[in-house]
Amino acid sequence: MHRSTCETCGIVIRWQPTLVDGKEYCCFGCAQGGPCECDYENLPEPDEVNALVVRAALHSQEREES
Repeated sequence: MHRSTCETCGIVIRWQPTLVDGKEYCCFGCAQGGPCECDYENLPEPDEVNALVVRAALHSQEREES
């Protein structure tokens, strides 16, 4: 799996990143400019789909409809 680095906090992302405007973030908080919302003691596994990705997609869709 492709590993990337969060544009805001710099953590290495080993799970499905949150994508906004072509940039990769570790969570929805970082996608909004911070603060990071990751629980560093309970990070997603590489094959997990992070629920924040769905939330970010819905938030993006709502902005487009406005």
